[in-house]
Amino acid sequence: MFTSANSIAGNIYSTITDVNSYFGLKSENKALADHNKRLINDIEALKSRLREYEDSASVEQMNRTTQHNAGFYYNTARVVSNSTNKVNNYITIDKGSIQGVKEQMGVFNNQGVIGITYTSSDNFTVVLPLLNSKSIISCQVKGNTLCTLKWDGNSTQCSYLIDLPRFELFEKGDTVFTSGFSSIFPAGIPIGSIDKLEDSADGQSYRARVKLFVDFSRLTSVFLVGNDGYEEQSKLEEKSTKKIK
Repeated sequence: MFTSANSIAGNIYSTITDVNSYFGLKSENKALADHNKRLINDIEALKSRLREYEDSASVEQMNRTTQHNAGFYYNTARVVSNSTNKVNNYITIDKGSIQGVKEQMGVFNNQGVIGITYTSSDNFTVVLPLLNSKSIISCQVKGNTLCTLKWDGNSTQCSYLIDLPRFELFEKGDTVFTSGFSSIFPAGIPIGSIDKLEDSADGQSYRARVKLFVDFSRLTSVFLVGNDGYEEQSKLEEKSTKKIK
């Protein structure tokens, strides 16, 4: 009887110990989870500060190395929304009018041109990317041949140069840059390279398929470029156009 009683008591005490250990572990797990949450928040804060530092350094470097592009200024932003599977795609970034973003600013990253700002709220801006049927970018090939880039609504990796003159010699691999004639982008920002050359629909010029440098499915951070003289130039050109008509 005594042996059985001791055995039963031992089992009871063992069960109580297991239960206490379980609730003790639960409490410890909650403490660990809270600690991990604080660490994650600290890490994210440090990453955010590091991104701000890197962005500031990049903008400062661009301002130093592009002093010949008088009137242009730069800013940075993060992509918060992006589409690539539509005929008219849009990108949303986390900077708006309060941060100095305006309509008709150029948007690019370290790979190349992304698009042009379309409309802004206080803290966000919608960007019209190259992957939009309404997007038209002034380009140059081989340093002096002016042309226009326009997307056909198909591949997210390619766009098309239209109205290329037939008297120029173009080759596969020729790099396409911004022309600097639109007052939105400074000259020389890369866009892509010629992948295929073909006749235009009327046979009077060439049409070239361009492999875009930017991977639009992996956009995270972007640069914005503005032009202090954009509004004045636009108003003057619009006034001149009306007079000619």
